[in-house]
Amino acid sequence: MEGDAIKLLQLQAVLLSARLGSFSQAARRMGRAQSAVSTYVHDVEIFLGYPLFIRGHKLKLTARGELLLPQMQKLYEDNLSFAERARSLMGLERPTLHLGVDFSIYNKELFTILKTLSERYPALQLRLSPISSFDVKEFMQDFSLDAALYFNHSQSLPYACLTLGTVVNRVIVANQHPLAGQRGITRAQLSTYRQIVICSNLSANHKGITLSPINWEVDNFYYALSLVSCGVGFAVVPEILIATEHDFYGMLTFLDDSKLDFPDATMSLIWKDGLEQSSPFNFLREELRAFYQPRLRNPERQQIYG
Repeated sequence: MEGDAIKLLQLQAVLLSARLGSFSQAARRMGRAQSAVSTYVHDVEIFLGYPLFIRGHKLKLTARGELLLPQMQKLYEDNLSFAERARSLMGLERPTLHLGVDFSIYNKELFTILKTLSERYPALQLRLSPISSFDVKEFMQDFSLDAALYFNHSQSLPYACLTLGTVVNRVIVANQHPLAGQRGITRAQLSTYRQIVICSNLSANHKGITLSPINWEVDNFYYALSLVSCGVGFAVVPEILIATEHDFYGMLTFLDDSKLDFPDATMSLIWKDGLEQSSPFNFLREELRAFYQPRLRNPERQQIYG
């Protein structure tokens, strides 16, 4: 056999003949002449050195054929999968994307967007890495990220940037917290309760808004929400997290923090030079823009969550 290898058409001929029990039916399924299909099978048998079928009114696999059939089926499917992926890579100049996502942006909507990306670009090799928003610069440099979605803490970074919107920071407590329902919360009141503070993984000097000297530190908002919902303390978090973290429905309350003066947050997408040449990244960027910008353009403070 040419090249001393079994070809895809020959594998298909063997598999269909075994399944249908006939060279003629396999030929009709393949759109080939019966003589061509029987030749394909015969060539495989010559290559192997023994018959795969017992010829008769209906084809029957030999004992060796029965043993080989599952592996031949897998080999055929692997070849088809390889061919499909190779074709889909033809239109991708950058077939890989390494995306960092803030630990705190952990919601169903984001993963729905990534599912859409997978359907649009099935050949894309995506690597998704959780990152700390305080350490995004180090992650971009040291972990070879192509892009990062994160809450910007007024950092100036040397990357292209899409601002998805301003996010109102809010003070939250569990529904049973002593401060729940009180009006006009002050810093003095908050300073007597434990705060769950979001901080950097890499530097003790990088922390989120701190309103109480009594605090626990965590490196992501999801931990903060979990601790707050259990009544461990209060936290300052971007309001949109509450709208998208469905695990905490009915468990948390926004305090009346209108007398407090602390900055809002900004959700940003940054990326390295040249990534605009990647059609999967451009698609992802537009999907993120379409979802987040309408929700962040004019944030309004709400009193109760749940």
